[in-house]
Amino acid sequence: MINSRWEIWLDGLVKRALFWSPFRSYLLYKYRYAFTPAQLARLTTLLTEAAVVPGDCGEIGCYRGYTTVFLNKHLDEIAPTKRYWAIDTFGGFVASDVAHELQIRGKQAAADRRALNKFTINSRHWFERALRFNGVTRVTTCATAIQDFNFSEDTQFCFVLLDVDLYLPTKAALEKLWPRLSPGGIIVIDDCQPEHVYDGSRQALQEFSAAQGLVFEVLETKLGVLRRPR
Repeated sequence: MINSRWEIWLDGLVKRALFWSPFRSYLLYKYRYAFTPAQLARLTTLLTEAAVVPGDCGEIGCYRGYTTVFLNKHLDEIAPTKRYWAIDTFGGFVASDVAHELQIRGKQAAADRRALNKFTINSRHWFERALRFNGVTRVTTCATAIQDFNFSEDTQFCFVLLDVDLYLPTKAALEKLWPRLSPGGIIVIDDCQPEHVYDGSRQALQEFSAAQGLVFEVLETKLGVLRRPR
């Protein structure tokens, strides 16, 4: 489609008006990923490795879909027939999970409390609209906490990005996902750096791996990686 001269002129006029208004932040590009470029590159490498084995892909903890769109654009190139699950409360952390961080794990500092109150301004509608806007159509969206979600018996995964930050949901997710992970499959657990407000993810991964006799690695500072042997 070729825009007419008037459409080009109007587009430029609107953008110039936005730039000189208080709304310029909606015009200017902003890096919105919670991952560095190196971490994004590592995610695509791990997804490519896992996509050759049977099973779906999944993302637990999606927020507004920035990483969801990114990974699905990569899937378009390497495995376009893969199904993709996106599971999130779309309303922030579960109150009981936050209480555990505060009361049991001692996350009482002001910065900790602010971090535990993040991600509340969100909605499933915004998430799904972002997917459609970017031409992403393979995603099955589920608005719930992972603790409350039950996969069908025949669901298998080849790759999951687990990004729920806190101890209890990470623990619950690992217990549900590991039995469904295909041989050769990969689970990536975000926020596995030590001494961090969201280091509940790391604690849950350490405990789960010890209980199952598994070995995990941490790549690019914070990406915990569990592989099921072939």
